[in-house]
Amino acid sequence: MPFCPKCGEEVGEGFVFCPKCGQSLKVEVTPENTSGQGDSAIVPEEIKGWSWGAFALTWIWGIFNKVWIAFLVFIPVPIFGLVWAIILGVKGNEWAWRNKKWDSIEQFKDTQRSWNIAGIVVFAISVVALVVIIPAILIPLFLF
Repeated sequence: MPFCPKCGEEVGEGFVFCPKCGQSLKVEVTPENTSGQGDSAIVPEEIKGWSWGAFALTWIWGIFNKVWIAFLVFIPVPIFGLVWAIILGVKGNEWAWRNKKWDSIEQFKDTQRSWNIAGIVVFAISVVALVVIIPAILIPLFLF
């Protein structure tokens, strides 16, 4: 017979919660590392989310994370590059997990954290440059 991990009470088979203290008796199974297995890879929930590195550094991030689809950013169609960068930002972490073999979730998160910092810096510099450059170009046009 199993015992509750919290209170030590002997619990019968088939119980989901301890009848004495209410502790969950469900055994948490750590998913095996399936990174680098393409479409058959199981993407852990904790790595899903926005990727500033994929959004702001598109093809450079794609090379280092083996996400070759990032090169679609070079398609010379107006606005497509921006739309594709947003798609990379949304799906980038999942694609990086599927396309490259990682030692662990922690290693993946550490690596992507560095990419995120770099992506935020590049994005911030770009925004500041646009705020400074666009007025610098437009103001003289309206003055003459």
